[in-house]
Amino acid sequence: MRFTSLIPRSGKTYSGALVAALLFAPWSGGAAAAGAPISGAAAEAGLHEAVLEVAVSRGGPGHMMIVLRGPGGALLLEAQDFQRLRLRVPSTRPVLRDGRRYYSPAAIPGSSVSIDEARQRAVISVPSAALDTTRLSAPVGVSPTITPASPGAFFNYQLYSQHVTGQTSGGVYGELGVFAGAGVLTNSEAGRTAAGRGSLVRLDTTYTVDFPQRLETLNVGDAISDSGTWGYAVRYAGIRWSRNFALRPDLLTTPLLTTGGTATVPSTVDVFVNNQLVTSSQLPAGPFVIDRLPTVSGSGDVSVVVRDALGREQVLTQSFYSSPSLLAPGLSQYSFNLGSVREDYALASSRYGTMLAEGSYRRGIRRNFTLEGHAEYQRGGAHAAGFDAAIGIGDLGLVTLQAAGGGDASGSGWLRGAGFERNGSRLSLLVSDAWYGRQFAQVGEPQDPALRLRERRLGQVGLAMGRFGSLSLAYVRQSYRGTQAEQTLSLTHSRSLGRNGSLNLTVTRLLGAQPSTSVYLFYVLPFGHRRAATATVVGGRGTGAPANEAIATMTQSPPVGPGMGYRVSASSAGNYDADWRRQYAAADVELETARNSGVTGTSAYVSGSLTFLDHRLNATRQIDGSFAMVDLGGLGNVPIYVENQLTTHTDSSGKAILYNLRPYEANRISVDPADLPLDTTIGSASAIVAPPYRSGIVVRFPIERTRGATMHLVTPDGKPVPVGAIVDFKGSAFPVVLDGLVYVTGYDHGLGATANWPGGACRFRVPPPQDDDPLPDLGTIRCRPYAPGRGPR
Repeated sequence: MRFTSLIPRSGKTYSGALVAALLFAPWSGGAAAAGAPISGAAAEAGLHEAVLEVAVSRGGPGHMMIVLRGPGGALLLEAQDFQRLRLRVPSTRPVLRDGRRYYSPAAIPGSSVSIDEARQRAVISVPSAALDTTRLSAPVGVSPTITPASPGAFFNYQLYSQHVTGQTSGGVYGELGVFAGAGVLTNSEAGRTAAGRGSLVRLDTTYTVDFPQRLETLNVGDAISDSGTWGYAVRYAGIRWSRNFALRPDLLTTPLLTTGGTATVPSTVDVFVNNQLVTSSQLPAGPFVIDRLPTVSGSGDVSVVVRDALGREQVLTQSFYSSPSLLAPGLSQYSFNLGSVREDYALASSRYGTMLAEGSYRRGIRRNFTLEGHAEYQRGGAHAAGFDAAIGIGDLGLVTLQAAGGGDASGSGWLRGAGFERNGSRLSLLVSDAWYGRQFAQVGEPQDPALRLRERRLGQVGLAMGRFGSLSLAYVRQSYRGTQAEQTLSLTHSRSLGRNGSLNLTVTRLLGAQPSTSVYLFYVLPFGHRRAATATVVGGRGTGAPANEAIATMTQSPPVGPGMGYRVSASSAGNYDADWRRQYAAADVELETARNSGVTGTSAYVSGSLTFLDHRLNATRQIDGSFAMVDLGGLGNVPIYVENQLTTHTDSSGKAILYNLRPYEANRISVDPADLPLDTTIGSASAIVAPPYRSGIVVRFPIERTRGATMHLVTPDGKPVPVGAIVDFKGSAFPVVLDGLVYVTGYDHGLGATANWPGGACRFRVPPPQDDDPLPDLGTIRCRPYAPGRGPR
């Protein structure tokens, strides 16, 4: 198809006003002037279709489009082509053609259209504001796929014994957990023995089911209630249903930042949060918005650096303030508790009181506004309901407001509170005040009204002084209904001395009926290899102040896996403490002897766990998180790494237990191929697993034993098989090198094979393996010539 242009061959530029006049004036008549769409015979008479390459900028990429050309070189594009070019459709009446709407790009304010007839290319130049906004999102963490739990069980135990001033006592703690895909059931008990008397008490029995897709958790049995912002946590037995953000550790719950700007030409944009690069992207010309930028707690700055191809930069900076007290808009967190209050915990196994009902709901209303509601009720006891609001004040800080009403059979009252926080890189400030009415009561507070709070004030200011360290001042005042107010004033100065350690000084003053002053000075000098020395000076005067004493301590922390650690200290007052700890693959052992204020004592402590997983019973260190059974297909004594940290070795059967993996997070388990036998290949040397809460999983590495062998192939007359011959051994091809040497894999029994080269071929057999050598040398093997299809000669 050939199109004839009405515009001279030389390139020509038309302003928006001129093209609009040429387009509408000659043939639109009164209807166009009145603002009516052009259609019908008038449009058909002056317009024709053409194919052009259309670009927004002179050097930018173009798109082949079917356009309408009109008198005087006028150009019209279909509405959807404006979207392809990232142009905003002009606010003019469209021209209708075959049921489609066409607009003139020259109608965009500040635009110009240039058409090169020789190249059949149209370039539309527009201001940046006329381009559609490019929207980008900063990269966010991806939740790992949950690794299904394998049915199994674990049993944690702790044993201790101590001898003080001629008296010996001991104790035991045990926790049994049974798990499968449907959840985990745990039961814990503690026993004590002293002066010939012993006791055994049940602590907690709980069935837990997590729903990661909905971020919800169901607990049935013993639990601790959600106190909200202003309540008290209470132990009870019953049902708890809650939103659990721990099921998505990668989820950012605080409000995310949004920033933007304008790129006049295609550019690269880098976004920095507190001088840390968080994202980098390529941008076309025009306005842009980048959202879902992560924040840090406290005040900070977001800097956007736009850099074009010539290296020119423009930097945009905006300040922000973020706090964990704020939830992202639309995000909610809740907890609902129903059951009976637990009484005499750790003293009685099954003593429960009256019914308890509590509920908390927190939701991000706007980016700078989060509202929380909490209500609680105990039959025959206290009841209360109220709210807490967190309000962000620009980049200055966060204001919190509290109000609640509550009471019991003796009456009711109000709780009112307010606070302000600012956590900055140089200056931090926290002030709060909560006032409790005389008749106000809530679940979980002391039964004696004289011990209930009347007012609590808190003030704290921190100052970062660069190389001079940091300084903080704190003041706390608490008053109770039946006692005198307690006031504490504390001053702390901390300074890092680089390779020479760190220094910390704390001075505390208690004000009231029995004032006292306490001073603590700490100097820590690290030596590397997990060792450090500490010098401590304490002293003071007044009731409750520590005695004047200087203490020297040497510490070596144990490693992540098996290893040893210790702590040795002595003081100017004749006190001492010596602690030795040894971590084995199956248990931890700790021994300690100490003397304090003339009293000497010794203690021994053993802890560990028994696991049943993958039909095996194993002993390992105490399990507080999730765990895994690693199977290396029978390869023993192979190092196993978790997050590149040596954790354990496989046993003689090629299996190992990894304890305390992080539930619902990506845990990288790996082996070093260099640690595997020579006759072994591994499909993947690492695995990423995300086990469920307090459950066990099985991780099998794809291990294959592939014994190799070397041999020298010779013909019956003793000459080496030619270099370059190809040996067909068990369906795989192996080249022959100098002197007939060939290396093959898959050597596991007596086999026949062939060698082929241009102009010749031969057959041979290898003997079966004689020992466990992973790479035996089979010596010289005679290869009998044969003609393919005829057999040996």
